[in-house]
Amino acid sequence: LLPRLRRKTRSITSWRAWLPSQPINRACPLCLSDPENQAVLLAWKLPLMLSCPLHGCWLESYWGVPGRFLGWENADAEPRTASDAIAAMDQRTWQALTTGHVELPRRRIHAGLWFRLLRTLLDELNTPLSACGTCAGYPRQVWEGCGHPLRAGQSLWRPYETLNPIVRLQMLEAAATAISLIEVRDISPPGEQAKLFWSEPQTGFTSGLPTKAPKPEPINHWQRAVQAIDEAIIEARHNPETARSLFALASYGRRDPASLERLRATFVKEGIPPEFLSHYLPDAPFACLKQNDGLSDKF
Repeated sequence: LLPRLRRKTRSITSWRAWLPSQPINRACPLCLSDPENQAVLLAWKLPLMLSCPLHGCWLESYWGVPGRFLGWENADAEPRTASDAIAAMDQRTWQALTTGHVELPRRRIHAGLWFRLLRTLLDELNTPLSACGTCAGYPRQVWEGCGHPLRAGQSLWRPYETLNPIVRLQMLEAAATAISLIEVRDISPPGEQAKLFWSEPQTGFTSGLPTKAPKPEPINHWQRAVQAIDEAIIEARHNPETARSLFALASYGRRDPASLERLRATFVKEGIPPEFLSHYLPDAPFACLKQNDGLSDKF
């Protein structure tokens, strides 16, 4: 929630993160009611989670001796479904414990980073507003969102692990609320790691306005005709059928021998062998010719 400059560094003798000063006796009612898999998980002995990651219900207080369950403190209590925010936070803690990593919206992080993030968040939520400066509105909004008093009613700062058990539960609930508010962008705190709970920004989206298709370039039909004639001349230098077809096209409207002779001379200048045309006289206009009358399939 807070920028680095607003986080106070404290040195506490004989303090260890996540190790409570008093034993914790809380368990899942549904897990203990299952005759095939009755167990009190070791993770429940630490102030890490509010709910069971397997059933999504609140962990309830019980009384007993170490390693043995004897009875619930509230014998008539029914299993309570945890909120979505609490279930999501506890699922990530469970993933960190069981897989060594946590999948956050931005990227995957190491389990150690997750526990440091969670522990830092708990400490920030217990920071007096007078020490938060201009960022005091973020923890205030979180506490209002979870419905508990500011800082769970604490007047003096103490390490999370030494707090009253009821206060610790409210602190964890506030942490789940803070993560949920960050994810849905209800708050945008300046903390360096807050963006880990945001989705990767989308790329490639448009303004929503209709795009204008580029106008096609105008077709130069004369240029295409000249290109086709050049290609036909190149083909006629090696293919007598193409040479005769091209000669028939060029001789359209010419019937006198002198004009046809000048046309043959022009073809020779273009590199078309004269023997391809030496005995060829067009006997009909070009428009009357058919493909099997001497026109090349490639022309």
